[in-house]
Amino acid sequence: MTENIYKLLIDKFLNNGISVEEFIEAYFKQWQRDRDNRIIHDPKFQRLIDRFFTSCDCYSDNPQGPLEISESELRNELGLLSHIWWG
Repeated sequence: MTENIYKLLIDKFLNNGISVEEFIEAYFKQWQRDRDNRIIHDPKFQRLIDRFFTSCDCYSDNPQGPLEISESELRNELGLLSHIWWG
């Protein structure tokens, strides 16, 4: 089940096992792989991983505008959402 792949990837990032750039690249690849292979997730989980995707898309190493977030903001967002979903 791909839910475990997402959890492991996010946990690895949150525990500083990979850089923000490595995480985003791997996350986007997994999300796109699921989309392209028409993997159907529970609708609530799909909303969660779509939210993660949006957060990653808003990341900037030098945030300038209100729609860009820093690495620490990305970590906080992913940490909170992960805690809500996985406990």
